[in-house]
Amino acid sequence: MDVIISREPENLQIDAEIEDIVRRAAEVTGPLYGVENGEVSITLTNNENIHELNRQYRGLDKPTDVLSFAFADSIDDEPEIAGGSETEVLGDIIISVEKAESQAKEYGHSLKRELSFLTVHGMLHLLGYDHMDEEERLEMEEEQRYVMGKLGISRDGEDADLNLPLAQAPEVVRDKSAYIDVNSLSQPLKKELPKDYKSGFVAVIGRPNVGKSTLINSLIGQKIAIMSDKPQTTRNRIMCVLTKPDVQMVFLDTPGIHKPIDKLGEYMVKAAEGTLQEVDAIIFVVDANEKFGPGERYILERLQKTQKPVVLAINKVDLLEDKGALLPIITSYNDKYNFAATVPISAKEENNLDGLLEEVKSHLARGPQYYPEDMVTDQPERLIIAEMVREKVLHLTRDEVPHSIAVDVDEMTVRDNGDNYVRATIYVERDSQKGIIIGKKGAMLKEIGALSRQDIQMLLGGKVFLDLWVKVKKDWRNRDSILKGFGFE
Repeated sequence: MDVIISREPENLQIDAEIEDIVRRAAEVTGPLYGVENGEVSITLTNNENIHELNRQYRGLDKPTDVLSFAFADSIDDEPEIAGGSETEVLGDIIISVEKAESQAKEYGHSLKRELSFLTVHGMLHLLGYDHMDEEERLEMEEEQRYVMGKLGISRDGEDADLNLPLAQAPEVVRDKSAYIDVNSLSQPLKKELPKDYKSGFVAVIGRPNVGKSTLINSLIGQKIAIMSDKPQTTRNRIMCVLTKPDVQMVFLDTPGIHKPIDKLGEYMVKAAEGTLQEVDAIIFVVDANEKFGPGERYILERLQKTQKPVVLAINKVDLLEDKGALLPIITSYNDKYNFAATVPISAKEENNLDGLLEEVKSHLARGPQYYPEDMVTDQPERLIIAEMVREKVLHLTRDEVPHSIAVDVDEMTVRDNGDNYVRATIYVERDSQKGIIIGKKGAMLKEIGALSRQDIQMLLGGKVFLDLWVKVKKDWRNRDSILKGFGFE
């Protein structure tokens, strides 16, 4: 492999070691896919330059970490080379070293791993891999793990003692300091799955405040989705993964389906309803202590439009004063919809969750293990931390501050002593709400920080210094630009 490395601008200050990391990753990737006599041009740049390239070629007004331009995409007929061995020109890769450095800090791993991954990602694009749909994305992720393994660097963790609270650090494939001879490397061993192994994507839907997030957390055995006795707590479609010896279920914890009253509500309902068309099975969660009403009828009308098996989970049965009332509840719901199964549960007490899983599993098809067995969520730590802070605000302020709260993590760094520094901003819509969040002499904000810090330290596996700020963004729930800034599309 001939790897041509340049800098843009030419006076960009980059250590020679960075060029070596990128060159090595490209040199290893090519031969793994049959490109022995290939050529690739890699430009190392900054955020400003890659931002301009995104605007020019992709219509995207922001800097990204890597761009790939395949040679075959830019010309109609590849010129023939007379005499000698023909060089296969793959194309161009542009990497923002500035972006790579910030992402390495954000994700808590080395710059070497980040640069290697971005190079491998770019090379795979040039070699024809893509992630335009779910099947292609899964295939590309598998190839990325394969190549990173050949480099001796796991995408999930390159050091055996690396702190990864959401996934155990996998074994290092090779000594990272050693020179890698591609021809001497064997294919990575893949875990043999049972012939009847099942997998699938499962939507968890229901009215707000019926216990969907509690159910998800109980099923996977780890707190990912925030919980509150207030409705409409979940705002994002959170993916959580449960892997067992015979099945992998990918749960989508959706926002509660309700009649929206603002643009944020419209986003939440759209995200929840869109999920129904993308999954293999659906769990419809209802509260055993609440009467069937317009909310449940609204959801059943949408379920009628799907062809997916729906398992009814009647939650909070532990709170029923009269256990004899359960049978009429079951009968009432089954008279209104042809459910694949009905399972009474208590998500909080973890009662009959195995029965629920068995019913869902029976409606899944044979399939692959989509995600590593130690992965439990696709959400970045920043989002989970922001949600943990928001949960504490909802809990402590009760009805004084409704769902006019958003939390954004502005900075996450690891200090020299190994402690984690997290700076987050709590946004409200009115000045009066800001005063409530801060409290008298800062007492409320201090309590929010103390409770949030406990959860964050469990998540990150180490000491955390949490720096909280409160700001006002008037009517943010109805302003598209602000909603997009918070990650709502």
